Amino acid sequence: MRVVLTTEIPVSRVAVFAEMAWMERRPELGLLCRAAREHGNRITTAVVQSALPGLPDAGANNVIAWCKMLGLCDGRGGLTALGEDVADADEAPVPEQGVYGLWLAQHPVLGRRVLAVERLASNRDQRFESIEPLAVEPDRGKVFRSVLDGKGRFMVRDLPTNHGQPGGLIGDTRATCRLRWTLDFDQARDQWQLDGMIEAPQGNGKHAMRPMQHEPESDGLDLWNLASTWATGALSAFGRWQANERRLAVAFDGLAEGELNTFRKTLALRRVEIPGKGVYENVTLEDVPVGPASAQDAQRWAMARFDRHLSAKPGYRSRAEVREQFAQLTEDTPLETFAPTLPAHDDLLSQASKDPERFWSLAAPVDLSPFPAASDDLGPLRIGSPAPIAASEPAGVVRIPYRGGWSMRKLVDRLLSGVAPRRVLLCDRYVRGDDNLDALKLLVTALRAAAPNVTVDVWTGEEDADFKKVQAITGASPRSYREVFGRSLPHDRYLLVLPGQGQGFGWHMSNSPIHARADVKGAGPETPLRWKDLAATRVSADELEPALRQWLAGGGR
Repeated sequence: MRVVLTTEIPVSRVAVFAEMAWMERRPELGLLCRAAREHGNRITTAVVQSALPGLPDAGANNVIAWCKMLGLCDGRGGLTALGEDVADADEAPVPEQGVYGLWLAQHPVLGRRVLAVERLASNRDQRFESIEPLAVEPDRGKVFRSVLDGKGRFMVRDLPTNHGQPGGLIGDTRATCRLRWTLDFDQARDQWQLDGMIEAPQGNGKHAMRPMQHEPESDGLDLWNLASTWATGALSAFGRWQANERRLAVAFDGLAEGELNTFRKTLALRRVEIPGKGVYENVTLEDVPVGPASAQDAQRWAMARFDRHLSAKPGYRSRAEVREQFAQLTEDTPLETFAPTLPAHDDLLSQASKDPERFWSLAAPVDLSPFPAASDDLGPLRIGSPAPIAASEPAGVVRIPYRGGWSMRKLVDRLLSGVAPRRVLLCDRYVRGDDNLDALKLLVTALRAAAPNVTVDVWTGEEDADFKKVQAITGASPRSYREVFGRSLPHDRYLLVLPGQGQGFGWHMSNSPIHARADVKGAGPETPLRWKDLAATRVSADELEPALRQWLAGGGR
């Protein structure tokens, strides 16, 4: 979430008699202030003598008195904000008195600031009647940086007066100043900067307009606390702010298509206020995190995303793929909290009855599948809720229900069926990405817990794959689908087992074991995992594609 606040700030120009100070390099005072930091933030005789060896007590007391006069410490020697600045920059104020031209600006963010200073020659024209009270009286004792060059630093120490009211000669100025304040909520960073034009002295009383040079500064706002203060004001017209989730709960109606996928929305706010820092008009708040306001909104949102995905990527989909895709579109999004539900297979077909292409893309893979889908798979899928566990599975079938909580070792033990494997092959097109590779490590570890010397082969698609990372996990060189299968790339996933003795066999899988996710760091083979549906059906060599049969016969690698 991000917003850029802007406002124009009036600039005034005055000539005043003032006590100023320019920050000049004084490394010995910087050393002294750093020493004070290390000794309770106080400038004492001992601290002075440690920083300036050989100085007698009287000399050290003179140094302390000088530091008090400059404002580096208070009357009791405590380090001031100016002293901290000197410790950081090795620059200390050098006082002087005279007549100066000041360009002044005032705003809650920047205070009463001197933008630039010009030394003026004093004269005896005695224009006392022209002296007026200052509309903006600059902050005393605060270090400012000139916007003429962005380098020179100075401070106003005092504005001497004999009648208690600082005054000066008001001058004309064409200077302009705009505050641009960027609030980046996601990065927890605020940054403000001044820009505009200002008169730059050219000598002989002449000036030329120059762009301001100002380094960005930060106000240190607690941005998420600020968002909560806007909840009852500017944001309330668009939805309900959820402080714990840091997002805006909105109705499904009115969402743009892009917002359905990004869960971000741009809002036009007429007016916002930052307590103590001003009011800003016509604000554009970008990338506001949004989520559904109700379970009904979440269900419509989830189905809209699902429908758009099917339209964008038409093609035949097995029921397992349909369930997996719906889960991918809803899990780990603001929709998951409301547990949206994928309709049962028959209900989806009824909804697609007026779109023959959509209907057959969903119906045909189920009707023509050589491995019948389980009745539970054909039923509705409620996101976030563990699917019911079947009392028993048919022989030759291993099924992990949605959110079943199996460990990788439990799956491996079921797939190995009591045999000691010599080699295992994972045939999966998508062995890529950090999360999948983490799950591959768990699979390999679980296999080697059951058979320490087993060789694990991987065949996968080469798109975005990192074969070096896969080999580092398995210890064997992976092979690409194109190398193994040519142009006839398999769509399904398989895990093949070649025992040390006896006939090899395979498993046709509706999903991949490397799609399992651990919810804890440092997960091991016995750690319960978060699963999508996975149904594995045992197949013999005769039911496999030629390349897979060849691997089982010992001719593959």
